[in-house]
Amino acid sequence: MMKKVFIILICLLITSPAFAGTSQLFGLWKFFKEGKMVRISSYNSAPFPNEFMSLKDGSYKNSPVKIDALMVFPKKGEGPFPVVVFNHSSGGARLFSNEWFKFNRQMAKHFLKKGIAVMFVDNFNGRNVISAGADQAQVSTYSFYIDAFMTLEYLSKDPRVNIKKVGITGWSRGGMNSLAIAETRIRDALISKDLYYAASLPRSVECRQSGFFRNPQPIKETKIWMVNGSIDDASHAHICEEYGAKMKAAGADIEVTTKSGWGHGFEANYSAEYEEHLEAWHECPDYYTEDDGMANKDAKIDASCITYGYHVGGTRKDGQPSWRIFKGTAIKFFKKNLL
Repeated sequence: MMKKVFIILICLLITSPAFAGTSQLFGLWKFFKEGKMVRISSYNSAPFPNEFMSLKDGSYKNSPVKIDALMVFPKKGEGPFPVVVFNHSSGGARLFSNEWFKFNRQMAKHFLKKGIAVMFVDNFNGRNVISAGADQAQVSTYSFYIDAFMTLEYLSKDPRVNIKKVGITGWSRGGMNSLAIAETRIRDALISKDLYYAASLPRSVECRQSGFFRNPQPIKETKIWMVNGSIDDASHAHICEEYGAKMKAAGADIEVTTKSGWGHGFEANYSAEYEEHLEAWHECPDYYTEDDGMANKDAKIDASCITYGYHVGGTRKDGQPSWRIFKGTAIKFFKKNLL
């Protein structure tokens, strides 16, 4: 039986050259058969803790990589089209096609019907990483941030894309990406100052251990709606409320919402479950980037401060599925800002 499955898989890869030899994004093909796999040139940053310094001094260019992405354009209409970019969490690109994480796929299908193209990005595959756990440590936080801006630059070269109408979203690590794209100093070190994301919806964001600039200098053209859950025991919402207030005071066009009774990964279509193997960094010192580009001096993430276990899931204690409640407003946010 296993041999038969293996042969079928090989045949699919051969007959579908757009997906041959690719990442776990291959699992999305059954949902978006009109999609095309593309490769985006990107880079690795220096390792923790002084990741931004490799952007500042240009040394990141010594570590080029190619990341995979699935690009899907609407079947009807003529370009240039707006685009929504989906970034994955620490679980990797496999969650894009997972039966318990339908939220991103459902939004993408709605966008395509409304004339908005979509792109799903795999930050792990080009770095020989699959998902969360020890593998994740191989990919620095700023490498993800580099990917987000290199994705924008890639889209700017496609005449089918309306580059002034590109949005981005993701949860957990993907949410960190979706907030980091609003930092002027990261953008200016990597790509043209004329490029920016028009809309961003970061979800379940970790705002204390992400290397964000302690004193943000936001890209004012980006409309941001950051959404976190009040009972998120992986990424504490009150930290993001404070950071969002800092961004707003510095000129960001940002709204921060904390949803009562929602936890980490509130878009998942199952009740919250305790995942004992997942790393939590609550006992570790803050990790921010200072104005000189260096990390704060006491930044540290190692075995001495890492703990394990937090809840992931999207159904509230009262039985109401938070993903269903959230879906309509999330779609409305992008339609308002991209169409």
